[in-house]
Amino acid sequence: MDGQEREGIDVVAAAVIDRGRLLVVSKKSAPDLFYLPGGKPEPGESEEQTLARELKEELGAAPTGALTGSRP
Repeated sequence: MDGQEREGIDVVAAAVIDRGRLLVVSKKSAPDLFYLPGGKPEPGESEEQTLARELKEELGAAPTGALTGSRP
């Protein structure tokens, strides 16, 4: 690092696992880059709301089970 402190950015991501397989997504602009679905919260949005919105936007899907996670 350059010695300067950096401000953090809040993001959420989903590790969607089905039958032992991890779901990853890519974008048309970078088809060789894969990532977990998720994104940054809108003002006033909870982590759960952000994740539900991002799953709908990116996958057209809604969570059907509990959303759990942890913070570092």
